Amino acid sequence: MSLDLTLHELPASPNNLKVRMALGFKGLAYTRKALDMSTPFGDRSALIELSGQPRTPVLVHGETVIFDSNGIVRYLEANVKREPRLFTEDYTEFGELEKWELFARTQLGKPIGTLFGMALSDGGTAEGIAAANAHFYELTGELESRLKENGFLVCGRTTNADLAVVALANLATLTEEQVKASPLLVFFREHLQLGEGRELTRDWIRRHVALAD
Repeated sequence: MSLDLTLHELPASPNNLKVRMALGFKGLAYTRKALDMSTPFGDRSALIELSGQPRTPVLVHGETVIFDSNGIVRYLEANVKREPRLFTEDYTEFGELEKWELFARTQLGKPIGTLFGMALSDGGTAEGIAAANAHFYELTGELESRLKENGFLVCGRTTNADLAVVALANLATLTEEQVKASPLLVFFREHLQLGEGRELTRDWIRRHVALAD
């Protein structure tokens, strides 16, 4: 499907991965523009001029500009290409979908955020890293249990619930090839492990990350 879509992104960011998975799932062609990282936090001036705020991802669809990964995915569903669906028409299922989105932000995001803080400061301590991993392992146990039902979080198929959680959980399954361009991702590859007994979660992550290729 040919559309005038441009994604302004920071490729290493989970939120940017989430949007690329959504675009891939829907089979939408788009142009990628990576943030200029010649300065420590990147040159954000073009993003600010484009969208009025400094963070990625930002999607440009013709003359329409959308920022925030969840906002972008919802925009794609409602305004660009509805099928295949990342949401649901069922009211109850939609509530379940939103619960998993919230799980990603407020629960799984805690140990991930802790490790991000360590990576951006002094590298943390062995004790702090171990505690973040233990918390992460406990939370991914919920994923493993859920995936035993049918391999997805909601609706028995891929939805934005899967993409929202995979975008973060993927930080525990990074390959050497995936981390080459980002010292931050190197830190996660070295210091975050999915652990044993998470085979369904590993496969689920792999299947969804492949959508972004």
